Amino acid sequence: MPQFDPHVAVPQIVWLIAVFAILYLIVRAALPKVERVVGSRAHIIGADLGAAELAKTNAAGIIADYEASLTAARAAAAKVAAEAKEVTAAATAAQLKVVEADLAAHTSAATARIEAAQAEALVSLKGVAADATTEIVERLTGRRPAADEVAAAVGA
Repeated sequence: MPQFDPHVAVPQIVWLIAVFAILYLIVRAALPKVERVVGSRAHIIGADLGAAELAKTNAAGIIADYEASLTAARAAAAKVAAEAKEVTAAATAAQLKVVEADLAAHTSAATARIEAAQAEALVSLKGVAADATTEIVERLTGRRPAADEVAAAVGA
């Protein structure tokens, strides 16, 4: 094998050292630039993380404000609903009083009409009773009784 031949190995070792020395110098020259880029990126990433943390804190504050305003709006809506319910209840109570008064007037008028009809029925009942009594007495006795006798008997 040619790699193990001592006549060929020495120049190969010299070339190997030369290539590694050149590579070392290139890497050594490029390393500060890489370190600057890495440092710059670390600084940018740190700044972005700080900004993200600040945005997260601001968002939490905004959410807390939103929740507080939402709670206040719900309370205000409940208050408006309660007030509307009270107003509606008052209006309903007023209407109910008007309807009850109207119903009471109709009831008293109907009661008066019923009482008048009852009185009229009693008066006509006395007349019917007098006629029936006259007819019954006439059939049983064969003679027609006097009207004043029948009225006195029916009245008693």
